[in-house]
Amino acid sequence: MDLVATWFKESLVYHLLRYCSKIWHHSLLRRGFKRVESIFSNSRISKGLSAYFHRRFRPRQAFVYRLHRKLQIRLIPLKKSISEIIGSSLIWRIASQSRFMEILSRYLIPLSVFFVFIDELGRDLFGEQSLFGVWDEVYLLLCVILLGFSWIMNKGRSPATATPLDIPIFLLISVSFFLYLNYSPHPHIGFEGMRSVVQFVLWFYVFSRYLDSDNKSDQMISGLILTGGLLGIHGILQYAAGVETPANWMDAAEGSHSVRVFSVVGSPNILGSLLVLITPITLARVLQSQVTKKQRIFGITLLASMVICLILTLSRGAWLGMAVAMIVFCAAWNPGWIAGMVLAGGITFLIPPIYNRISYMLSSRYFMSSITGGRLLRYRTGWEMFKNNLWTGVGQGHFGGAVAMNHRDLFPDTFYMDSYWLKTAVEMGMVGLAAWFIVICALFVWSVRAIKTTMDRDIRLVIIGGFAGMMGVLVHNLFENIFEVPYMVIYFWMVAAIVFYNYNRSQFRVV
Repeated sequence: MDLVATWFKESLVYHLLRYCSKIWHHSLLRRGFKRVESIFSNSRISKGLSAYFHRRFRPRQAFVYRLHRKLQIRLIPLKKSISEIIGSSLIWRIASQSRFMEILSRYLIPLSVFFVFIDELGRDLFGEQSLFGVWDEVYLLLCVILLGFSWIMNKGRSPATATPLDIPIFLLISVSFFLYLNYSPHPHIGFEGMRSVVQFVLWFYVFSRYLDSDNKSDQMISGLILTGGLLGIHGILQYAAGVETPANWMDAAEGSHSVRVFSVVGSPNILGSLLVLITPITLARVLQSQVTKKQRIFGITLLASMVICLILTLSRGAWLGMAVAMIVFCAAWNPGWIAGMVLAGGITFLIPPIYNRISYMLSSRYFMSSITGGRLLRYRTGWEMFKNNLWTGVGQGHFGGAVAMNHRDLFPDTFYMDSYWLKTAVEMGMVGLAAWFIVICALFVWSVRAIKTTMDRDIRLVIIGGFAGMMGVLVHNLFENIFEVPYMVIYFWMVAAIVFYNYNRSQFRVV
């Protein structure tokens, strides 16, 4: 490691970075930024924002906590009765002594970090029409049952739980259910559309109630990092093997010789979004002071594989998402890193595949292709539909996503919107969009408050990494239907639960 550090300090890249750093340090632009920062930091607006974002979440004062606690007290007699009945049963005595049940109870929920491998490989092996197609519903149900059994069989006082997202997410679920009941021209399709929103959002409640110890949180973070690393390494191997890229993944005007990696995911854009979500939290783990030297080297290796694989996806939306994620990470952790990040981004832009993809997107050829049969045409069509169905939309599952595409007999003119937020606006109208907006605002505000009020360095890094990844995915959703993919939503809410658990480890589980 010392030899590598010595070699790097003697390299041309290191001297170039030092030279650029000196130029930036003495530049007029930097002094201007410093001046503006000084003026803003002393302003009333800055002081007001500081006071707002330094508010802490107090679970005991939250309505959800008080409701949960009252419900628990009322259910104590019922809980004791059920616990005694189950505990005295033969099935429970056999199951409680079973090694399989012990492993199941310990690893069922943590195994969700490998959701992408189980889902994609399972569908390849068993097909979409088999019973495997409903495995995610069964998995969610088993996790809920496991949490329920843990609560019932807990001999001590069960802790009440509350998070800042409980009510906003419940509001989103309620709005989705209301729109399904009242504004679904085809009820069976409306139910599928509602399920695609509600089912996977419910995973936040599962993860936030499961995470009640530092060990569980660290375990899930390590699993996420391993998943991202395996995807990155597999993507690089695909590129080295020259895996065939479908022609429709590249515009004809760009040529058909570029290789876009997709690992086991099947889509370069979704693979890129997964890496956008996981890479910042991997960087956070590498920067933590508690990790050993071997763990840091291993983390850097996985981090490098993710970054390289992200480049090889040739996903412009994912690149933009990663740029936003890194800006958020640097701004929250060390604003001085932003200049270095911009420089690194500029150097990366010179890589031929990246330069070709970006320069083509800015060309008149791309504009003409997109406005006549590409994304711009789809966005314009979606915007017109949104204006014509402004408040309640055309119905969940009725346009722009996987559900509508699976019912082309009813919606022959439908297509993938390539923007989850515009697709949501078309299907759920302003009412549904407002519900999502409340959830995202709550996620943003409380994540920033978590960063501002958490003093522990390593915990703060985890919060910053998770928050940065989520912001990158939300931006990527502007240009892709990212939340149409079940495991993307599950991973997103998994990271959200990790962020809020680490916000204040003593606040999530109050005895």
